[in-house]
Amino acid sequence: MPRRADRGINMLARLKGSTSVHALLTGMSILLTPLGAKAEEAPVSQSDPSARDFGEVIITAPRMNEPMVIETDPRNPRQPVPPADGAGYLKNIPGFSVVRQGGIDGEPLLRGQGGSRLNVLLDGTPLLGGCPNRMDPPTAYIFPGSFDKLTVLKGPQSVVHGGTALGTVLVDRDTKRFSELGFRANATGLYGSFNRNDETLDLTSGAKTGYIRMMGNHSSSDDYRSGVGDLVHSNYWRASGTAMLGWTPDDTTRVEATLDHSQAQAAYAGGGMDGVRFDRDSVKLGVTKTQLTPLISKAQVIGYYNYVDHLMDGYTMRPYVGMGASNVDHLMVGGKARLELTPTDSTLVTTGIDYNQDKHSSRALTAAQYTAGQNINDKNRLADMTFDTVAAFGEVRQDITQASRVIGGYRLTHIEAVKHNAWPNLSDTRDLHSGFGRFEHDIDLGLPVTTFASLGHVQRAPDYWERSKSTASFSIQSERTNQVDVGALFKSADWSGSVSAFATRTSNYILVSSGWSKNIEAQTRGVEAELAYSFLTNWTAEATAAFVRGENLTDGRALAQTPPLNTTWAVKYDDGTFLGGLLLRAVSSQEQVQVGWGNVIGQDIGRTSGFAVLSANAGWRPHDAITVTGGIDNIFDKNYAEHVSKTGTLTGMSNLAAYQDTRRVNEPGRTLWMRGTVRF
Repeated sequence: MPRRADRGINMLARLKGSTSVHALLTGMSILLTPLGAKAEEAPVSQSDPSARDFGEVIITAPRMNEPMVIETDPRNPRQPVPPADGAGYLKNIPGFSVVRQGGIDGEPLLRGQGGSRLNVLLDGTPLLGGCPNRMDPPTAYIFPGSFDKLTVLKGPQSVVHGGTALGTVLVDRDTKRFSELGFRANATGLYGSFNRNDETLDLTSGAKTGYIRMMGNHSSSDDYRSGVGDLVHSNYWRASGTAMLGWTPDDTTRVEATLDHSQAQAAYAGGGMDGVRFDRDSVKLGVTKTQLTPLISKAQVIGYYNYVDHLMDGYTMRPYVGMGASNVDHLMVGGKARLELTPTDSTLVTTGIDYNQDKHSSRALTAAQYTAGQNINDKNRLADMTFDTVAAFGEVRQDITQASRVIGGYRLTHIEAVKHNAWPNLSDTRDLHSGFGRFEHDIDLGLPVTTFASLGHVQRAPDYWERSKSTASFSIQSERTNQVDVGALFKSADWSGSVSAFATRTSNYILVSSGWSKNIEAQTRGVEAELAYSFLTNWTAEATAAFVRGENLTDGRALAQTPPLNTTWAVKYDDGTFLGGLLLRAVSSQEQVQVGWGNVIGQDIGRTSGFAVLSANAGWRPHDAITVTGGIDNIFDKNYAEHVSKTGTLTGMSNLAAYQDTRRVNEPGRTLWMRGTVRF
């Protein structure tokens, strides 16, 4: 009978033995083993081509490898080549769409839901932007080259990472412990059309007892051109630096301190101002201990400090047309504690508490003050809104048999919000209840199949942006969403894929216009599917599809900001030395709109037509540690724009082609890129 401290490991071992995830874990273990480091070699199935690891690969659509969970390496190249932020990498995942603002800092939506309905955690800590116009969504501060793993949880599938959202994005670093004194390095460079430059350097040195890791990122681009050759106001630069210090005295202990600093500047075709300053400072201290007792398999405590300083104006990066400036900042401090318990060999219990305090402040410069020579940095910051949030959660995974398991959890969240720029100050206190239950069952239909069904309930209070629309919006009612997810995933030597369907019903859904917010009754339903087939030696065909339909039941209209049917079709070749492929993305028209309404990100403008874009890529691995890739996106120079978008209408700029006053920000035209990576 194994000791309880080993039972969490035993559960993972049983998962590793399942055919549906074996190839994934094998490939990841090889990919994460740096050149020259000592590590145990994982067995590779000779009968399963997908289990062979060729190092860096070009990703067109990350696959679901367990129910409602998608994992991918954000450092691998993508096609189409994404912007140098987190949103661009999410766009490759079925079900995601991105609202383009300019060359960077787009806002992601999952199944048409974004803002605080999509939870984003960086190294386990929450990060929100400060801009009231959402110039800086959380993904704007994600530098993909600085992270090792990107995980998406579709739907309310866990309460561990937050329970008030309909999807969760986890972006994590995972520094491997050294077995002896050693050094690791990863360097990446990209150059593309419109003078796009990306450079990333990741250096780690350490021994058994600890490590030092340093990372630096830089990215910049000139204005890009659309498919009809128009110059789009979209230039940007961004840079970040990260320092990590880890203490690993044994296999079960890790103490890690992380310091992040980043800066950026971005021109926005889809707004009346540009992002002149995106400064972020972050400090995190985490302690993790495994195998504490026979019952406690893991304990973790994290404390964090995140500060964002964002300045936008209408004159630094564009001709002055009578706009002023706005400077907002957002301070988030908090902590979390989590325990993983293994009371039996087949039971895993995760419980914990979270605390977070948000403080917003702002200052503004009017157009008249700007023309009079005043500087916004000389004005005082005024407190805007504060939030205090504390939550407790518990989640249980119970293996019923070798083929069946249930997972469920409950989260209680207490929120206190104060609006400071009203007289008298307004305050609001709410208790939110969220939970889920999921059943999974493995069956053999000639190939291994995992089926699942889940029921979740999510309560979400209005966020800073929804409350800021007007004084009356501050106390708007909380959303209450019930969601059902069902589906299956499978994997064999030649075939792999998944299909999932979902349906939601939301009471008090918060619908937003340019001036106020209101509650409605809403529902959404949709389906996502992916399929991959290895039809010849070294050849693979892939296809994905994502469809969602939303309804505003109160007004008898379509639910605003709902993306259309999105499909991708790809053919890939990879023999270990040479690789290449073709990617076709086809998107249908969207007739279901409610003009003037949407969310904190943007409002519906009108109907859109469909489009199809073809791209190609090729690569070469002259050495195990070196990969060179390149590609052409939008080969036929198609002129198109995504359906979900900012309003994009700019007063007084109709004579400037660079500002997309044609209602939407057009996507880039034909784009060439080349990328090289060296690991040692």
